[in-house]
Amino acid sequence: MPAGLNVAIIGAGMGGLASAAALRKAGHTVTVYEQAQQFTRLGAGIQIGCNAMHVLRGLGLEPHLRAETFYPRSWNNRDWRTGEVLFDMLFGQPAEDKCGAPYLLAHRGDLHAALASIVPAELVQLDHELVGLDQTARGVRVSFTNSRSTLADAVVAADGVNSVARAILFGEAEPHFTGRIAYRTVYPAARLAGFDMGDCTKWWGEDRHIVMYPVKPDRSEVYFVTSQPEPGFNLESWSTKGDVSVLRAAFEGCTSARWSIAIRWNIGSTATSPCRAMPAIR
Repeated sequence: MPAGLNVAIIGAGMGGLASAAALRKAGHTVTVYEQAQQFTRLGAGIQIGCNAMHVLRGLGLEPHLRAETFYPRSWNNRDWRTGEVLFDMLFGQPAEDKCGAPYLLAHRGDLHAALASIVPAELVQLDHELVGLDQTARGVRVSFTNSRSTLADAVVAADGVNSVARAILFGEAEPHFTGRIAYRTVYPAARLAGFDMGDCTKWWGEDRHIVMYPVKPDRSEVYFVTSQPEPGFNLESWSTKGDVSVLRAAFEGCTSARWSIAIRWNIGSTATSPCRAMPAIR
């Protein structure tokens, strides 16, 4: 990409903000357009792998993330019925020495806040919901539902799994459900009532599992997530409230983990789109 381009980024999630920070370092002018009216601490747990940390280090975020996230010794894998250790995947200093960067466990909202801190607020235009992308002789005309529009040399579509940009360019894509459900939540560690979950533990069942880990350096918040079959649930949503009794029944044989309120999250995908349809839109 030639230096000095005016780039419009659609979506101020982690991908959009990371793209904005990286493009600014490369000498481009960027504006990020986000449909939400404000940022909030959304989401649940997220693993920041060593490779990702190399990128975040390049953006200057390593000290911030080390201070705000959890640095696990290992990923402990156990049998869901007996609690027997199946294998222990070492992280911590051994992984950092091998890969050249740490492996961290975080709250998605904290990672998003870190990325937002390195993109000047005046470059993020909130309350801008994309409605049109049109290639012109002078660039890409980007239009929004608030009747505003802008002209950009290039557009980066970072508006997520329900991407409006993808639908404009390639048409609507039907979701392909896998028949599996993830229940997930973040809650205060005090609710564990002394239960020792380790640094990061996965309880393996025959066709389902549970993962728990802290997302703060003082272990004050815990992320809980499952994966299990639930073929009858075909709602595409990030925030449908789950029924804890259904969750408990799905893991009736598990004697090793504890849970509380959980969000029901369908595991699926959408059809893969071609890389591009317009010369200046990526």
